[in-house]
Formats: sequence, structure tokens, C-alpha cells
Amino acid sequence: MNAEIISIGDELLIGQVVNTNAAWIGRELGALGVPVTRVNTIGDNAKEIIVTSRRAWKEADVVIATGGLGPTHDDISKAAVATFFKKKLKLHKPTLEAVKARFAKLGYDKMPESNISQAMVPEGFQVLKNDRGTAPGLLFYNAGKTYIILPGVPQEMEFLMTGSVLPFLKHKYKNKLEAIKHRTIITAGIGESSLAEKIGDPKTFLKKSTILAFLPRAEGVRLRITSHGKSTATVNKEIDRVEAIIRERAGKYVLGTEDQTLAATVVRLLTERSKVLATAESCTGGLIASKITETDGASTVFYGSIVAYHNHVKIKELGVRQLTLIEHGAVSEETAIEMAEGALEKLGSDFAIAVTGIAGPDGGTKEKPVGTIWIALAERNAPTLTKKLQQDFGRVGNRERAAAAALEMLRRRLLGNDAA
Repeated sequence: MNAEIISIGDELLIGQVVNTNAAWIGRELGALGVPVTRVNTIGDNAKEIIVTSRRAWKEADVVIATGGLGPTHDDISKAAVATFFKKKLKLHKPTLEAVKARFAKLGYDKMPESNISQAMVPEGFQVLKNDRGTAPGLLFYNAGKTYIILPGVPQEMEFLMTGSVLPFLKHKYKNKLEAIKHRTIITAGIGESSLAEKIGDPKTFLKKSTILAFLPRAEGVRLRITSHGKSTATVNKEIDRVEAIIRERAGKYVLGTEDQTLAATVVRLLTERSKVLATAESCTGGLIASKITETDGASTVFYGSIVAYHNHVKIKELGVRQLTLIEHGAVSEETAIEMAEGALEKLGSDFAIAVTGIAGPDGGTKEKPVGTIWIALAERNAPTLTKKLQQDFGRVGNRERAAAAALEMLRRRLLGNDAA
């Protein structure tokens, strides 16, 4: 079994609308046991719809198209699909009555004439009643293959998928569906290439039915395990086996699974140890504090943050010495240390993180180019740790990675493992 998705609409191609429909459909089909092998995004062009439908119909068992079923001149999907299948459009009276009833329910005296087009259905297509809008879904089944076209409005598409499409596919292909499962392992503090070296060649431990994907992001690398088989129990057992190998080889870099974040991990570890954190932020502008306070339970382990963007605030609020700024500059190990230790005393916390740097896009020098960032982690009755980053990810990327690196330093300290 395999499926293809065709997303239709000029608004998708020009970036005016984000294609959330394809992601939603892909997840639902995967959960059902129908893997999506291709997602096509095309404009409101009859020729493109026909060409794409022809190829998809040839290669896939299930084709699901969305968009272009409205009543206006640019809604041409249904006519193009009818042309491809060599089917005439005929008035479907129950649909027409349903559209009229919906307009009456919404307070209209009369249904606009243009909406009659929504009741025109290709011969041989099954009509999927749409209680969330005026355009019905359409389904064509022939010789083991299914072509479905749905409205592009997300709430209408989801209603039709949940109530009509997925039950149809589950019944029609019940003997072909496989169990497909995904599990994501979250790591932090290590780059994609270094992590790949630790894990080794996946071919040596993966079965043909299992795939391992590396998905890097600012906080770290996600490792997605995907496996398929005849039963859920078999697939889960295989994923458990692969996860155990990854955890053993990645070791301390593993945070957890699925949506675990660095901030959530830090909050949990602080809570377990009855410790409190404070931050002193310059180039990150409160980003670390924001990530912490987005997490449930932060109120018990986070005292607050001092955003010391200007040197005046570093001196007045954090006790950074003016001589330190003159001799070493705001972006320096020495300043980061004094910021962290100042926050520790000022806010009375057990730990304090400080970040100072040049996020960009300008402000760099030959000695301290854009992307130079210093992080300090202070703890009562313990040496203050520091780390220097040299990055080139743009202003937003530099800030995100600095915040992630700072939280990772604290995670390591809380676990008693400060080594890189």
C-alpha cells in the first residue's frame, strides 16, 4: 500500500498559505497503515492537475487531492479531475439541496447561483457529505485504486477525512494495511555528524522494514525511528530494539523521546534536586527565561532574569566591573563570569546562567566576529563554568543556539557530567 497527496492552490505555491493539510493527511494515513510516498503541490492549473493526477494514479494505490472545489472561477480542480477520468459532470440533487439548506441555515434568503457548481459531480464518483461547508468530497474507486478530492479548507478536509475517507480506506484495504510506527529520540549537546559517528552505520543494525532519520534543529538532533510490519506488537518490539542501541551509543546526549525539550528537562532536574535558577542575558534578550517559563512547573524552580543588554545595566544590576568591560569588553569570558555570579547574588538562586555575545547581523570585529558568544554557569560553592561559541547561523539562529547551549550546560551540571 502507498498513497500520494496532491495539494492544489496558487496560494500554496506563493507562500501565502502554509500547507498544513498535507502534514495532517500524512499523519492520519500513516497511523492507519498507508504510507505516503509523495506530496505534490501544484497551482490552479487544469493541465498540471491532469498531468499530476495521471502519474499519481499510475503509481499509488490511494490518491488524495485537496483544494479547488469552491464556487468561483479559479476553482477548477473538479472539472480537471473529471477530464482526466473521462467523466461527465452531472447535477447531484441531494448535494444541491444540502448546499441550499446550509445557506438557509446561515440566514441567506437565497443561495447564490454560483454555488450550483458545487453540486456538479463526475459520473461514477461517490459523494462525501460535507457538514462543515458547501463543497462535498468526491471519491472514485476502481480496480483496487482510490482517488479522493476534498475541500482545501482545513476544518472541512479534516471532517471528511475523519468521518468518511479513513473509514472507507480501513474497510476497503483491511487486508493490505500494515502497522506503521514512529518514535523520535531527542538529543542535545552534539552535532549531527558527531552523533552519526557515535551511532555508526545504521545498516549494521536496522532491518529492511526500519528507517532511521537524522533531523537537526537548534536545540539538538532528533532521531526518528520508523518501522512497519504485520502487527503493532512486532513493530513496537523492533523500535524498542533500535532505541536501545541508539541510547547505548549516544549515551549522555539523549534527552528523551518525542517532544521532550531542553527547558523541560532542566525544569524537571531542578525540581528533583530542589534547586532554583536565575538568568542574566544580553544577546539572547530573555530567550532562555522565556523557554524556561513556557514549561509547566517553572514557577517553583525559576526566580527571574535580568536582561542586561546595555553595559550600564550590566554594571548597575549585575555588578560587572567597569574595568572588566574596558579591559576585556562586553563579549568576553570575564564579563560572562561576572554577569552569572552577579545574578546568583542579586536574585538569590542556586544556579545562574549568563550569556553575552554578538548575535548579528553587524557589530562584529576581526577579533570578535559576529556569532561570538560567551556563556557562564555559576553555582553556589562551586567553580563557575564557561563556554565559548563561534557561530554563523544568522541573528535568530545564533540566539537560539546560544540559549540551547546554555541550557545544555546546566543539564550536564545537574547530572554531574560537565564534560563536553
